[in-house]
Amino acid sequence: MTVISRLFGYFEEGLLNLLITMMTLLVFGEVIARFFFNTGFLWIQELTLTLCGWFVLFGMSYGVKVGAHIGVDAFVSKLSGKPQKIVAIFACLCCLVYCGLFLKGAWEYLSQMYQIGIPMEDIDLPGWLVHQLDPDYAWETWRIDVEDGAVPIWLSQSILLIGFSMLTWRFIELFIAILKNQAVGFQLADEAKDSMHLIDEAAQSTSSEQQENDKDAK
Repeated sequence: MTVISRLFGYFEEGLLNLLITMMTLLVFGEVIARFFFNTGFLWIQELTLTLCGWFVLFGMSYGVKVGAHIGVDAFVSKLSGKPQKIVAIFACLCCLVYCGLFLKGAWEYLSQMYQIGIPMEDIDLPGWLVHQLDPDYAWETWRIDVEDGAVPIWLSQSILLIGFSMLTWRFIELFIAILKNQAVGFQLADEAKDSMHLIDEAAQSTSSEQQENDKDAK
């Protein structure tokens, strides 16, 4: 499981970097087109929103891994030993139930979108790809209308199922780690601590610059 988790982590980091890079380039290109060439592309806005959704839903599981989520642990932190473990297990089970509900809802929603075959408004598949598809196969398998060529909405929103499946995997990992006493509970982000750390770094940097300036002045 360790090897699978490690490969899974590399895949998460690589895809998240790719998504944020693509969003940045798309927004930059749209800004340049509008302000310098007085034009724009409708598909860029829809694609950027889609990528943003993928980034958020895909990043949920990565946030559990690195402890980036925010939570209230004032009560749990005062516990120790077996009580803390019981609370952590209960919280993890609640998260798994939450993921299960979303997975059920996502499956039902995507199944309906697949059956209806609703396309996206402004994003089309490459023409060379659409022309190579058999019309019957494209519709029956992918719900792609070759005459329209639009990306089916179930495909773009499949991240609902993918993202919560990955989040479920992370919670299962955490649940097993708690049972084996390899973890005491959720790793939560501490914004106050991080802010103080940044302030200390800024103060040290300012102090170093001031000392260098004083040496130059002498």
